[in-house]
Amino acid sequence: MDVGPVIYGLEDFQARALAAQVAETEKINFLVGTQSLHNTNQVQLIEYDDDDNGIVTKKSYTHPVGEVWKIASAPQTACLLATVHNSADKPLTDASCSIWRLPKGASSEEQDESHEELELVANLSENTSSQDDSMFHGVKWVGWSCDSDSKIATLTSKNLILWNVQEDGSAAVVSSNTVDNFLASDPGRSSSNSLGVGRWYPHQQAVQVAATLGSSVVAWDTRTMTNAWSIENAHTHTCRDLDFNPNLQYNLATCGDDCTSKFWDIRKTTAPLLVLGHHTHWVWSVRYNASYDQLVLTCSSDQRVALANLPSVAAMPFGDMQSEEVNGSNPDSNIPEGVIQTYEEHEDSVYAVEWSAGDFWTFASLSYDGRLVINRVPRAVKYKQFL
Repeated sequence: MDVGPVIYGLEDFQARALAAQVAETEKINFLVGTQSLHNTNQVQLIEYDDDDNGIVTKKSYTHPVGEVWKIASAPQTACLLATVHNSADKPLTDASCSIWRLPKGASSEEQDESHEELELVANLSENTSSQDDSMFHGVKWVGWSCDSDSKIATLTSKNLILWNVQEDGSAAVVSSNTVDNFLASDPGRSSSNSLGVGRWYPHQQAVQVAATLGSSVVAWDTRTMTNAWSIENAHTHTCRDLDFNPNLQYNLATCGDDCTSKFWDIRKTTAPLLVLGHHTHWVWSVRYNASYDQLVLTCSSDQRVALANLPSVAAMPFGDMQSEEVNGSNPDSNIPEGVIQTYEEHEDSVYAVEWSAGDFWTFASLSYDGRLVINRVPRAVKYKQFL
């Protein structure tokens, strides 16, 4: 029998920023950033116990520089994180980005309501070079390279900026940047389009960064800061998110305001490999399972989270482990392609969904009303891999 969801409320906070604590692989930990115009905002570290199906502890850290719009966890050091933030008295076009360190001794082992303050490591919106200050503001996304704490990228509406972080995490300096050169080189692009969210390409030494641009997707080769490839009009409306298949080169998932999720081969972008139209409003996030890549999560303003089984765009589907004889004798033994479960525990727009780094079968979703829901893949799907 499947266990029920765990629902956790962030007290009086709204929220839209969620990340798995990537470097913590022994525990199921998630980081949540809050948004409040009246209270001091926080980053909360939440640990889930899959044995007891409950939240073990949560620790809250004061985030002293305003609302958290995006949050990212360092791939090698569990105590390092980055936030995109903005104070209530400034427009979003002035949003900044900072790297933080959880206070020494911080963990989710003991619940603590003292609300220690995050330790500032570096401000990624400060000009450390001769470039125009304005290019460092209005940050929309931050992301670490897939396997290194020393390389991080930020996106503004027109710029991709790469940063080198010192080994001890004490400072960050600009390593290279592109100042609207790709966008300006194509006069056919609408000037109203702006970069949105990004993703590092996890294959081939992780030298590419892709980003949403209006309804399209663009990618840079970070060695030369030139365009690597693009998908024009990937969606009929704004493209909201993207994610690379971690186990299969060239495969990309996107989602957008046309209520669809699409799956692409970036070598041939004239048409998607697969289209899912399983939401009734904007789709805000799409995520591949890092180990079992045929499992894909999406979340939407329709207040739902969807789990899809997509063997046709996976590296090694569960069914590949079964013989044709077995499949022929029991047609119901295969899990059908498409959405296999919809989760409806939210009562507001669901802005983020993330798989756990500590358990491939556990995931969390976050809605704007501050409700964090932790769910698990159905047992029937989980045990399919062993058949």
